[in-house]
Amino acid sequence: MSYDGAGSLFALGIRVTKLSAAGAPLTGATNCYVSDALVKADIGLEYEDAKQVTQLNGTGLACVNFQAPYTLKRGSISNLQICQPDPNLLAFMLGGDVITDVTVPLSPKDIGYRAPQVGVEEAPNGFSIEMWTRAVIGSAYATVLPYLWWVLPRCYVIPAGNWSLAADSALLPEFSGYSIENAGWSDGPAGDWTWPSDRVWQYSRIATLPAMDAGFVVIP
Repeated sequence: MSYDGAGSLFALGIRVTKLSAAGAPLTGATNCYVSDALVKADIGLEYEDAKQVTQLNGTGLACVNFQAPYTLKRGSISNLQICQPDPNLLAFMLGGDVITDVTVPLSPKDIGYRAPQVGVEEAPNGFSIEMWTRAVIGSAYATVLPYLWWVLPRCYVIPAGNWSLAADSALLPEFSGYSIENAGWSDGPAGDWTWPSDRVWQYSRIATLPAMDAGFVVIP
């Protein structure tokens, strides 16, 4: 079957997962987090500049003229925005600490965040990012495989842009960084990615979305 011409629209949600040194999703109850607070994310490909060698002969004519091919270095991540300062998402992506208060009947218990320590590499193994968008054909949602599932199997990001505390706009935490290949991500935290994960990013059309309510996902 040929491609049905579907485009991609909306940013429906994000799932971040901590990784082992080998790149596998860490198991347990607090190593994977999902949220529908994704506003947008720009992903791309970063290439090494092509080297060009030109040698002139004694008459000033080029006798050697060669340009090396462009070489892919890694994936790029920019303008990754979330619409809430979710302390758990911040901790997953930047390190640092979630401030938790269990002494009073608050909901939620996670009430704040502390930035990473100076001079400490808090997330040396990186983390994976999964995002979902809508498949649209013409002016309607696709009826077959109506979603796109984007997988960035190992990522490293830092804060980007201005995190503005203002009266006329919401605080939008923003991140930028890069993604690299990670075959160790395999079938992902939920065990349902059925293709190789050995590229800086990849995507596939799917039939259903995972639950997008903010919260931790248990990885068995």
